[in-house]
Amino acid sequence: MAVFLLRLPYLIGSEPLVYETNWLLIGEALNSGKVLYKDLISPIAPLSAWVYMIIEFVFGKSILALQILSVLLVTYQFSLFNNIMLRNKAYNENSYIPALIYAVMMFTFYDFFTLSPTLISLTFILLVLDNIYLRIENKLDDATILKTGLFMGLAVLFYLPSIVFFVATILSFAMLTSLVLRRYLLFLYGFLFPFGIVFIYFFWQDGLKSLIFQWIEFSFLNQVVPITDFRSMLIIIGLPVSVFLFSLYKTFAVGRFTNYQVRVQQVMFIMFLAALGCWWFSDERAPYELLLFIPSFAFFITHFILQFNKKIRAEIFTFAFTISLIVIGYSLYYQNTPLHHYGDLNKLQTSQNLYENLLNNKKVMILGAKSNIYREAKSVATKYLHPELSSKVLGDMSEKERLIHLYDDIDKHKPEVIIDLSGYFKDSLKEMPTIESQYSCKSKNVYQLINKER
Repeated sequence: MAVFLLRLPYLIGSEPLVYETNWLLIGEALNSGKVLYKDLISPIAPLSAWVYMIIEFVFGKSILALQILSVLLVTYQFSLFNNIMLRNKAYNENSYIPALIYAVMMFTFYDFFTLSPTLISLTFILLVLDNIYLRIENKLDDATILKTGLFMGLAVLFYLPSIVFFVATILSFAMLTSLVLRRYLLFLYGFLFPFGIVFIYFFWQDGLKSLIFQWIEFSFLNQVVPITDFRSMLIIIGLPVSVFLFSLYKTFAVGRFTNYQVRVQQVMFIMFLAALGCWWFSDERAPYELLLFIPSFAFFITHFILQFNKKIRAEIFTFAFTISLIVIGYSLYYQNTPLHHYGDLNKLQTSQNLYENLLNNKKVMILGAKSNIYREAKSVATKYLHPELSSKVLGDMSEKERLIHLYDDIDKHKPEVIIDLSGYFKDSLKEMPTIESQYSCKSKNVYQLINKER
């Protein structure tokens, strides 16, 4: 309840973020009968896309639904994290401080509280972490090993960079436990099982090749264009990173822990390194992709708090840290402090655009622009949703192939408005006389269906 109340000002008055708009557009497109990757070009993970499809079907394109669902999921996460720490005796005393710090870390930036693929994936990573600790205590049976692999597979199917945690889990088992080969194979089988189901589905839909290219190959090999600049990221992470590094030093410098607690700390440090690897492979370097750092940050900051000799000092530090994170987070959202002058976070929000009135309640095709421009459109009338990926797909084709694919796409969807910032439609228009006769050029790069004007 406290988390919900603290988020209430943002829930009431927030504008949609560019990626929130994109996720719900994907859900809307899938609900219209499109097959992901085959009929809709996007590098989103398959399970995440299907979650947004369900949300859009139930709630429509409701940003509030994403945010409320995220609050519920975060509540489950910090409760789970606290239970993991208590059950495994990670600290010298039992308390609810791990849950508190985990929840507080969620206020680092305002996009942490939206139902992102990273947030969903993190839930399954926490379940994997719990099972790693069970293995350290030799309490892990074959069924739980299989379940650990399954959780890891689901985490990756929601957010591809989470595959780094698969490697981290293997390393944790190898370095800190005596797992036999049979159980490694069981873990691998559990990991691959959900992949097999997803791959069979897309093979059946004739979209497996597209899945491999768009989701896996493009996500790993495409050059990352960060959605936020370096100075903006420094403002967001400055305080939590500073406290984390100091906490890390204090934890490893003290040395008053049992052998089991040291192993728990080593696992959490491996999880921190895995989060760094995920950030390196992330597709947008958006603030919400920092969520994977929260368990390791919360773990070591809690250790630092529990090392205070006097309880009053620990309470003062916790209160000051909590207030500081919440104040910085909301000041970045409301843009009412000098902090805003040192970074540019406006590009994260779906703002009004020049085409808004033109696109209102129309079927729209946009080539070469971010999907947030579709905000006022009735529907996405093209398969080419993701600009960079779509440009790569079209750019890799011969002129004849591109002409055929564009013609088929326009003939199938009948967009009422076409915005062509990439130039592909304009360059092909003369070779498509049937399409050319149906559209008039309203302004530079903007074409409108003639029949709709009569």
